[in-house]
Amino acid sequence: MTLIIDKKLPAYTYLEREQVLEMPTEQAEKQDIRPQEIGILNLMPSAVVERTEVQILRLLANTPLQIRPTFIYFDTHKSRSKQDHFDAFYKTIQQVKEAGLDGLIITGANLEDRAFEDVHYWKELTALMDWAHENVTSTIYSCWAAQAKLYHHYKIPPHTYKEKVFGIFPHQVRHETGSPFLAGMDDEVLIPHSRWRGAEDSDFAGREEFEILIGSKDAGPTGLVSAPVDGPHMVAGRKGREIYAQGHPEYYRNDIAEEYFRDKEAGLTINTPRNYFPKGDETKTPMRNWSANGQVFYSNWINWVYRTTNVDVKKPLMD
Repeated sequence: MTLIIDKKLPAYTYLEREQVLEMPTEQAEKQDIRPQEIGILNLMPSAVVERTEVQILRLLANTPLQIRPTFIYFDTHKSRSKQDHFDAFYKTIQQVKEAGLDGLIITGANLEDRAFEDVHYWKELTALMDWAHENVTSTIYSCWAAQAKLYHHYKIPPHTYKEKVFGIFPHQVRHETGSPFLAGMDDEVLIPHSRWRGAEDSDFAGREEFEILIGSKDAGPTGLVSAPVDGPHMVAGRKGREIYAQGHPEYYRNDIAEEYFRDKEAGLTINTPRNYFPKGDETKTPMRNWSANGQVFYSNWINWVYRTTNVDVKKPLMD
């Protein structure tokens, strides 16, 4: 929760330097309090739709702020197997646009094997991205959604790898950026990755609208000539209006294992996930060692949206 403190307090200087979330008393006295409206466009396959809902809600729930999550689905594209669930519990994109949002999360999707323009809901998705670009205080683009937004809006195509970026990878947190999204995080964090494509450090070089917040020298496939790839997990765009997350801090303990054994049993090409099974033994239960720092990020993001958004939910930024 954001602290309301006097700027004259000696401790204020230290808290500001460490990016501890605070709000000047004069600002707090003028602030109108209401629930934060957070939209979630769930693009995950039907088999894991409900699991993804739980994963995201768990990350959003660990804050004393009131949050009203709204799950979103498309206006015209329909699901073959989960449409009844979407009709019962989700709102359409048009309904969400009419109501407004403070924050938006767009999940990953199992679509890396096809061109963006071949995705049947591509036009609806890009229209939502364009709307969010102007009307939402901050949007988190996760995994495939990050690739899609970077390609659509900034003409940055993803790199495709011969070997899957798959497993748990150490990342360095760039506290020197002074980003409020990193407050309270460890200097080195572990992040799960599961992707065949992605953005690299070089894609953001010389582009002032982007800032790499969390990166790794090891989050790349071992089979590349240029390996290891400089693999950013988290990139901030437009000073926080956009967050690109290539990894999956929301994953459960067994998510990577289930994906690995599923593909292996189906005879698909899949490399063993790195740094995941204890001592490389696939019969042992993986250790979950990434969740705490992922939770810190989401709490920071919610607090940043709370401090930055307009009291009028249809306006993206505080007056």
